[in-house]
Amino acid sequence: MSIRSIKTAAALGYNVKCMENGDQNKRKESKCEDFDDILELVGSQGKFQKFLLYVVLCPVTAIEPVLALNMLFMLYEPDHWCNVPGRPENMTLDSWKNLTIPRELDGTFSKCEMITANSSRASCSFGWEYDRKDYDLTIPSQYNWVCDKSEWATWALTFGGLGNAVGTIVYGMLADHKMVGRKPIFFLCLVLNVFGRIASYFFPSNFYVFLGLLFLTGTGFPMIFIAPCMICAEISDRVFRAWIYSCTWMIWVIGMASLPLIAWLARDWFYIGMITTVPMVLVFGFYNYIPESPRWLISVGRTEEAALIIKKMAEKNGTSDKISDTQLDSMLKLIVSKQNQNRQRVGVWTLYSRPRLALKTTLITIAWVMNGTIYYAITLNSSNLSGNQFVNFFILAMIEIPAGYFGSVLVDKGGRRWTQVAFFILCAFASIVAGVASPHKHNEGWAIASVVGAVVSKFAITLTFLVVYLQATEIFPTIIRSTGSGFASTISSIIGIFTPYIVYLSKYNLGATWFAIVAMSIVGMVSSAFLPETLGQSLPESIEDAENFGKGTKFWSLVPKTKDEKPINEA
Repeated sequence: MSIRSIKTAAALGYNVKCMENGDQNKRKESKCEDFDDILELVGSQGKFQKFLLYVVLCPVTAIEPVLALNMLFMLYEPDHWCNVPGRPENMTLDSWKNLTIPRELDGTFSKCEMITANSSRASCSFGWEYDRKDYDLTIPSQYNWVCDKSEWATWALTFGGLGNAVGTIVYGMLADHKMVGRKPIFFLCLVLNVFGRIASYFFPSNFYVFLGLLFLTGTGFPMIFIAPCMICAEISDRVFRAWIYSCTWMIWVIGMASLPLIAWLARDWFYIGMITTVPMVLVFGFYNYIPESPRWLISVGRTEEAALIIKKMAEKNGTSDKISDTQLDSMLKLIVSKQNQNRQRVGVWTLYSRPRLALKTTLITIAWVMNGTIYYAITLNSSNLSGNQFVNFFILAMIEIPAGYFGSVLVDKGGRRWTQVAFFILCAFASIVAGVASPHKHNEGWAIASVVGAVVSKFAITLTFLVVYLQATEIFPTIIRSTGSGFASTISSIIGIFTPYIVYLSKYNLGATWFAIVAMSIVGMVSSAFLPETLGQSLPESIEDAENFGKGTKFWSLVPKTKDEKPINEA
């Protein structure tokens, strides 16, 4: 390398020790340590990152929730009662039900029994009639998944959760495997979701085939959200990373808020399924615009591919003059050399290979489980709130937009850890309100209180869920970042299998689900309090980096110092 190149690099603040001229090494202390040093030169929140976020990631994220959550409407069990033939033409339905349908202890009409000719109670002999005010057909009303088959819809949701559990760990490991990566896994999971879901819509009549297809598509969903966000986060600085997760979460909400409108207009489960699935085919058009993560490529030694992407980043960001091919090659060699010194075979077991890393893995997994279960429970429980199902779902969805925005502000002001703790506490208090009010929802005042409690709970848990995604990206090292996030998401999915049954408790007591959420909020609050603060810290690259991350930080500390020894709010 020429002396002129070294002087140019030094003038730009670039560490000359990354060069090959040993005599110049004394000019400046080494700073060629990791991928973040390359980002300082090529740009960490420039046009390349913004194009990926706003033009690619946001449209993809907007479509995802209608596919992920459409089954909540398709599997909806409408009000129903025994079909008793012989109703006179001049008799109203309510009058006929008073004659032919017995009442339960709470005064409502029985859903599964009828009054026979000798005035005794018996199971429905002639099928069921359904309330078609909101839907013409759902899967349970078309195939009579009611009464002795009432748990079939719960089983369908459960098998989707089982698929999530298997897929997150399997595809998470593959996303970290040196021969695969984040991008191929994203598109593989996209294929499974689009074509697997479409196939499943033709098989509800064959329950076991239907379950199998839901399991298969379930394996692919979590990585559809995790993989592209992770790619974008790994090529951005610590400030832009928080905004990536907040922005995509708010865009997710826009898609989710459109789902009840689609369901209300379509009215038929098959049309709901097709309308919410077929548009995902458009995402394949982004194949050439979603890059592989260069940070990950470097971590597995695929430096030539990483260099090509880094050059594209520099060109798009207008920083090509700040780093030459020779300089980039030297930096990559030194970074890989450093990584090779600590190279080891990695997998899920690596998460528990060091004591401090094992503790952080356990804590973030518990926090992820509590976030996922509470979020899913509140979403599922929307049908048990007083008022219109579609309106309730819309309100609970839209509250996530301010949660996403305030989340992006708070995590950069007060840190990730205490933000999550504070909002777990808020979720617990709001859920207490909803739990106390729900059994009295027939009273207008209590009904309003139950909805307000549910909305505030959803706001709080949305914000904490955003934080845990960000924390996982910032705590796990690059070499097993997808594996770590996949592991936490897998455990969350396994526990989440029981979420429909937690919501099922509302059939016995409308407040029971909310008090279960209170307990889970307390567990989440405790686990997140003992996680290290990640605000202002560089992403750990190696297992050793992850093991030492947060070491020496006091429990009651707020915002830690950056690697430059300045609090981030003073930098």
